[in-house]
Amino acid sequence: MKCIDTTYLVDLIRRPSTIRTITQKLDKEGVHATTVFNVYEALFGAYAIKDEEKREKAKNKLKKAINRMEVLKLDYNDAVKAAKLGGTLAHKGKHVGADAIIAAIAINNGCEAVVTRNEEHFRWIGEISGLSVEIY
Repeated sequence: MKCIDTTYLVDLIRRPSTIRTITQKLDKEGVHATTVFNVYEALFGAYAIKDEEKREKAKNKLKKAINRMEVLKLDYNDAVKAAKLGGTLAHKGKHVGADAIIAAIAINNGCEAVVTRNEEHFRWIGEISGLSVEIY
């Protein structure tokens, strides 16, 4: 199982042609996951769209995609893991923000990789955690 990052969900709305190939690959592989934090980030962006028709289309498209995935929750162990990942990287001058939370949830739930366009943050996390990163 792979964990789908917010960048993919955003591109589903803004640039669907950029994720066509990765979507076909993921569909062939089976069910994948995203995190409750990715759901928040993606839907926050959709709800912020000023044009009502575009906002509704974006929300519906996201909800349809998210309903096809397992949504991984954030728990205490994820918070501890995220703090360790983020703090270790911050100590090295590499700040990854909330991506540490996403990575920790993915790692603690046995995801084999994170699928993202955000190469820098997740590569840094992968270097200290072993989490694989699939860049599209």
